[in-house]
Amino acid sequence: MNDRSRLPYGGAGDSRAGELSLAGRFRRHADSLARSRRSPLYVRLMRAAADDIDRGGLVARLFAGVPAPPGSVPQLRLLAALHYLVLSAQAPALAAFYPSASGELAPEGVWPTAQATLRENFDQVRVRLHRTVQTNEPGRSPVLFAGLLWLAERHRCPIRLLEVGASAGINLLADRYCYVVDDLELGDPSSPLRFADPWMPPPPIDLARAERHLHIVARAGCDPAPLDASRPDDQLTLLSYIWPDELDRIERMRAALSVAACDPVPIAAQHGSHWLPGALAAADDGELIVVWHSVMRQYVEADEWTRIERALAGRPEIVRLSMEPAGDEVAWMQLTVHDPAGAPEVRLAVCGDHGLPIRWET
Repeated sequence: MNDRSRLPYGGAGDSRAGELSLAGRFRRHADSLARSRRSPLYVRLMRAAADDIDRGGLVARLFAGVPAPPGSVPQLRLLAALHYLVLSAQAPALAAFYPSASGELAPEGVWPTAQATLRENFDQVRVRLHRTVQTNEPGRSPVLFAGLLWLAERHRCPIRLLEVGASAGINLLADRYCYVVDDLELGDPSSPLRFADPWMPPPPIDLARAERHLHIVARAGCDPAPLDASRPDDQLTLLSYIWPDELDRIERMRAALSVAACDPVPIAAQHGSHWLPGALAAADDGELIVVWHSVMRQYVEADEWTRIERALAGRPEIVRLSMEPAGDEVAWMQLTVHDPAGAPEVRLAVCGDHGLPIRWET
């Protein structure tokens, strides 16, 4: 499927924006958040920004000349720019509305202050609007880890884990977080990032035995614009893409960053089609190559995706593991596997857009 306008859910359906105006895309996302009772602050900001765009106001001027193809989620780019200003202590008045900065003011009065912040930081916000959305969500690690346990039980050989669209490589460290299932602690019991009962139900395998067989001997990723988990400014950028009133996600990210900053995964500043041939060729005999990606398909141009598919087709023995929108469930993601790469796709689990909750199906 190469036409991004036909892709299923991602960014509240932004990949299916079609002929919607920019303001319409803001409103569509706000309505999606409101229906799911998430982020009242972002619902208020998106709707006010849409009204401003309709009037040809400040937000319309900010986006003038900024490419925003379907799936690029321009509304998240704008709100991430505002959140970055708050987190970097450049917008103290706006911070009073942001729970992520200990703000307690109700969202109903946020727009005048947000508008003033945008006006005062016009040039900086314009620069950030050109950046690709970076949702390197650690809540997706339990999805990947479950898939890796399933593969470890199935293959029982060392794994070389490769990620396309890796951002800062947070999810390449899935085995360095802790997953608590009843009395069993999987992954790293000493990790500051812990997930309690992340799978409902868990994979129907002997989890302890599968973990004993799980040995990741190498991990690497690529991204056109990677972030460095050890750099404070890149850490703020990753945090800025999280809804400011979803504090559990923010705490998860901070915990994941504390792990990643100690031993960052190498992320090549390359497109997947350029990076994959060399990354695949680096594997040693006896290794199971697992190529993973999560919620990145909508950001990839059609020609680039075709080249990625071609690179993977040249290595039919590898395994493809992905968390991407489900074609038959509008508001759910799915974990799928091609094992090996040339085999039919099998759905292992369904999950939320940021990972949790995860329901195993296979």
